[in-house]
Amino acid sequence: MTANALHPGSAASDVSRHHGERRPAAIASPQGSTGLGGNTLAQIVEENCPGTQASAGVVIEHLDAQAGTWQFSMDEGQTWRAIRTDLINRDGNLGLALDCDARLRVLPFGGHRVSGVRVAFHTVQRRHGQGNGSYRAYASDEREEGCSRTVTLVLGLSAINGAPPAVHVPRPRNKRALVQRAAAAAGAAGTSLSGSMALA
Repeated sequence: MTANALHPGSAASDVSRHHGERRPAAIASPQGSTGLGGNTLAQIVEENCPGTQASAGVVIEHLDAQAGTWQFSMDEGQTWRAIRTDLINRDGNLGLALDCDARLRVLPFGGHRVSGVRVAFHTVQRRHGQGNGSYRAYASDEREEGCSRTVTLVLGLSAINGAPPAVHVPRPRNKRALVQRAAAAAGAAGTSLSGSMALA
């Protein structure tokens, strides 16, 4: 089940501010994860924050590290980069800057049943340009012009990873019914044959 909760306010403390940008390394998308294409950040914001004005990018401030391994893609799911939750979840104001067309997904830990995961972010009105996909410092209380306040969502996995692709499973055939149908067809053919011989 998906439960949504909106909580305005900063998700990170004001202990320190980190400067500079760090860019995570890209990893190949495993073939077995084709069902986890991830939703775009634009789709996540639009579906779960209907009151939020249209934005060009987001800065992710917190991700539920207990849920699994978080990844993002900037090329429509062709390659995925691991998100350093240890960087964005610690004290300070360091977030992951992503344009709204980037995709987000979480790969749950084995044996873990996850019903909802926490995501905190704020939107920005301009695209990040060269900073897209990098870790960068953000203002905690006094945001730049065009930045929204922090929003915290509790989302089900399908709201993040997207619905799994539909798989067509052919309906199993009832062998007994097929045998009975064949016998009935053979019986009808035998009756018509004997009738034609009697007429001759």
